Amino acid sequence: MFSYRTAAFLILMLLLLQVVENEAVSFPWSCPTLSGVCRKVCLPSEMFFGPLGCGKGFLCCVSHFL
Repeated sequence: MFSYRTAAFLILMLLLLQVVENEAVSFPWSCPTLSGVCRKVCLPSEMFFGPLGCGKGFLCCVSHFL
């Protein structure tokens, strides 16, 4: 029989998996709001800002700020 500690641990793990899955959605900004472009590799003149709203394997590359 499951104990309360085991049930709480399983619920916590499910919530953590859900948060990791929606990590890109949790940020209030994304690549388009920074006037960036999603690329596999950033150009030498661009700054790298991580995968902010880009698909898997793509990076947010920003050449200038507004």
